[in-house]
Amino acid sequence: MPENDNATVAIAAMPSLPDGDRYLTPEEVSGMVGLSVTTLRDYRSTRGRRYGPPFHKYGKTVLYRLSEVLNWTDSRVTHHGRQYDG
Repeated sequence: MPENDNATVAIAAMPSLPDGDRYLTPEEVSGMVGLSVTTLRDYRSTRGRRYGPPFHKYGKTVLYRLSEVLNWTDSRVTHHGRQYDG
C-alpha cells in the first residue's frame, strides 16, 4: 500500500473543522482545480508559492483548506475586454 493512502484514509475520517471548513488532500484539490498533483507540488516550492493555493503542512502531510482553495480560485478569475452593455 503506498504511504499516502494511510494519510488519505485518516483525512477522510476527520470531522469538519470547527468553522465548518474541511481539509483536502492534494489529489482532491487537483481534481477540483484541474491542475496535476505535480503542478501543485511545484507551486508549494519556495519559488512557486506565489502561484498556488495556500497549504498547510503537518510533518510530511500536505493539506489544503477548502475555503482557502475556493478563495484562491476566485482570485484567479480574469476578464478579457469590456463587457457589452447592449
